[in-house]
Amino acid sequence: MNIPSSQKKIRVCFIFDFWRGRAGAELQLAVLLRHLDRKRIEPFILILHGNDELIPELPDCPVYCLKMGWLRSVSTLAKAWELRQFFKRNKIDLIQALTIDNSLLTFVACIGKLGGVKKVFGFRVDIGFWVNAVQKRIGKFAHRFLIDKVIANAEACKKSIIEQENVRPENIFVIPNLIEIERFATIPAWTVAKAHNPRRIGIVGNLKPVKGTDVFIQAAKIVSDTHPDVQFELAGSGVGSEGAKQYQSQIRQLGIDQDVRLLGSLPDVPAFLSTLDVAVLSSRSEGLPNAIMEYMAAGRPCVVTDVGGCCELIRHGQNGLLVPSEDPSALAEGIVDLLDHPDKAEQLAAAARKDISEKYEASILVNRWHEIYENVFNSGKPRP
Repeated sequence: MNIPSSQKKIRVCFIFDFWRGRAGAELQLAVLLRHLDRKRIEPFILILHGNDELIPELPDCPVYCLKMGWLRSVSTLAKAWELRQFFKRNKIDLIQALTIDNSLLTFVACIGKLGGVKKVFGFRVDIGFWVNAVQKRIGKFAHRFLIDKVIANAEACKKSIIEQENVRPENIFVIPNLIEIERFATIPAWTVAKAHNPRRIGIVGNLKPVKGTDVFIQAAKIVSDTHPDVQFELAGSGVGSEGAKQYQSQIRQLGIDQDVRLLGSLPDVPAFLSTLDVAVLSSRSEGLPNAIMEYMAAGRPCVVTDVGGCCELIRHGQNGLLVPSEDPSALAEGIVDLLDHPDKAEQLAAAARKDISEKYEASILVNRWHEIYENVFNSGKPRP
């Protein structure tokens, strides 16, 4: 007996330009793969650039590395043929682009359509701080002729792609990031009685300008001048890079070498968060940050910059504090507010943990991915 087409598994190929290890999109995909119903979705992963040594081990999912050069290189034609054959051989139904720019998105979509792929999805998890005039023009072309739908992780991201690339609102679906609440379940709720000595202020984020690391360091100087019993810690990749050297120089120049530590990438983020009294995000641009969701799941009082979709997670004064970006004084003021009013910090932390567990649990939100893929693939319309 034939299975009705609406019940057949959809073969979805998730595509990255590079595999960046513990970056946001990669972590989100790993969570998604753990929760996808394999009777409904059969996943594949394609990495366009990089070496075999960098191919990750992911649960029950084949991974293929194209090893292509830059898009304008002479080998691209051969790689285009290889890519087309990959789509045909694996009978890919739907492409889900992840971290690729509009040039690569257009290339992949063209080859995918030639290889029999029926639907191509774009992806937006930031507010397009990287989108220049050329990327806008390419994006407008791709979304008009090649891209069927877009998944964004925040309303702010949806708004940005509409404004920058003229994508029709009805072609964009918003699915918040997934979080596995159970990873943080063993972390005791933060209370006044459990404050550390010295008190610890921390941030999780790669050492990149967009993350506002320099702003966090300046805020640390302001706070330490009035609160010498505070330790600041930054957890994230990039230690040893040129950027990190600049931050280390900044720390020395401000005379806070003993107060600020760059920890590098940590294998156990929940364990790190359990040691914090205040969790901070100082970014200049964001989509819906995994870091904030992890802070909330760990029950930490948060001070975050009001950029992108941060305000979709943090309600100022109710489950955390929002401050302007590019403003070390405002960031320091928010931190000091929580340090000086621990009862307030405890209330915000409890509200944050309650909100994240009720609204963003992976096992619940994954159904939205199932529904969108199945309904779009079968020419239906997902529920709003």
